[in-house]
Amino acid sequence: MRIGVDGRVLVDRYHGIGRVTFELLSILVDDPQLEFVIFVDPGEPAHRFDVSSLRRPNVRFVDFPVPLPSPVQFARWPLVLRREPVDLMLFPYQLGACPVGGPRQLTIVHDCLFEQNQTYAPTHRVAALHRRLTGLLLRRAAVVVPSRATAADVERFYGVRVPADHVVEWGVSPRFAAAPTDPTARPPVTGPYLLHVGARRPHKRVPFLVRVLARLDPSMQLALVGSADDRWPDHTMKVAAELGVADRVHDLSEVTDTELLTLYRHAHAFAYPSVTEGFGLPLLEAMAAGAPVVASDVPVFREIGADAAEFAPLRDAGRWAAAIERVGDPAHRARLVERGAALAREATWTRAAGQLGALLRGVPAGGDT
Repeated sequence: MRIGVDGRVLVDRYHGIGRVTFELLSILVDDPQLEFVIFVDPGEPAHRFDVSSLRRPNVRFVDFPVPLPSPVQFARWPLVLRREPVDLMLFPYQLGACPVGGPRQLTIVHDCLFEQNQTYAPTHRVAALHRRLTGLLLRRAAVVVPSRATAADVERFYGVRVPADHVVEWGVSPRFAAAPTDPTARPPVTGPYLLHVGARRPHKRVPFLVRVLARLDPSMQLALVGSADDRWPDHTMKVAAELGVADRVHDLSEVTDTELLTLYRHAHAFAYPSVTEGFGLPLLEAMAAGAPVVASDVPVFREIGADAAEFAPLRDAGRWAAAIERVGDPAHRARLVERGAALAREATWTRAAGQLGALLRGVPAGGDT
């Protein structure tokens, strides 16, 4: 079976989607019964993932120099797929998919973020394209979602039910739970700190986390891993200056994988104040690494975090501060860490790739779900 993959997400600007695609492909390409054609855009910076590690005798890379989500791609996909015919196309991001013609399709819908609030999209044009394209794809392609919360949102916004076996929960790499290679390594932050991992985009509400920090003991620091996104204004440091805590906020946007692990392991808590996510990979990474988690009390985090996290109301900074302080209780902290580690052990990429592989083989002609 020959599977085409839109690999244009394996670039620096697609953090979560790129990570999911890379981890799944790293396992799927080892299936000798599957042949892969991975379409990539050679003009995009691609240093985040070791794409060359995906090379196998059953894997070919084909240049597709059309940026995502340019409307040009809708005319170019049929042309390139005539030159490189495949049995099925896997689109890891629906904004890259081809809404008409072509082979069978399996498309991943990670979330309905833009449907919930258009200001979370970089432009109104992207929001409109996202809504229209997602609606078309849900009626012609088989769809995978990473959580029951996203499945519920797809039904709420589009009236389409996602079958239970098309909910494929993502995994966490074993390296997050592995023993540290250097037990003496220490984070680049002095004193207790909260850790946030993720690009600073509006729905992640990093400025809110600064407001929470201002309510905590002055010794508490905030470590931010993940850069600002220049498509939106970033008010994080402005809010920090207004509240007099700028010296307690540490921008660690460029860290290595080893440094990230050290940050997770030594954090007072991993704090995740997002309005919503499709899944929330950093939540599982933190649990695997042994960090207690404090997250927004929203459906997707309740689903993924279960009883292994502290949850706080979206807009109540006082209750967030109280939840973070509770994590300081040694017995409570130990319970959260133990439950989080157990949950993370069950969330493997091998399991996710096995489920996705079964769906790839079973997508019916015409892509109907």
